[in-house]
Amino acid sequence: MIPIPVEIDAMLAILNLPKEMGDNGIFKEHKAIVMETIRTLVLQEHYNHASQDDMPEEDPLLISFRFGFCFLMLHSTCEFLNLKTLGEGIVKTVGLDQSATELLTGSEIDAFKANLELRALTILQAYLNPAGLDRLNELKPRQARPIRVGVI
Repeated sequence: MIPIPVEIDAMLAILNLPKEMGDNGIFKEHKAIVMETIRTLVLQEHYNHASQDDMPEEDPLLISFRFGFCFLMLHSTCEFLNLKTLGEGIVKTVGLDQSATELLTGSEIDAFKANLELRALTILQAYLNPAGLDRLNELKPRQARPIRVGVI
């Protein structure tokens, strides 16, 4: 199996999204963006290997790139999936009678996207180039530092 790009049906299964979302052309349109994003973040030899070579299903590189691709695809498309169109969207809450639904807000989408990108880069960490490692370090949460306070 060639790791990337991941087929839409397989991507939906990995992300636990409804199969009907495969009919939405957004994933096909964003495939090139996601592939380019991965290409700019990983070392070229790993990208070539992941996009061209057939690998066994248990290969760590295959698993890393497949999941990284899926997380980056959701990162790239989640704003558009959140639009209130044809019942799709990233639903935060549903009313008891399902008459009221609440989609993610802009700040929640930004936090969700940052988390998706962090997960993707963490999975791909062994294959990242210096730019990818820098981006991973930017996204990692900062450790709290102890502060010494003195009273005068």
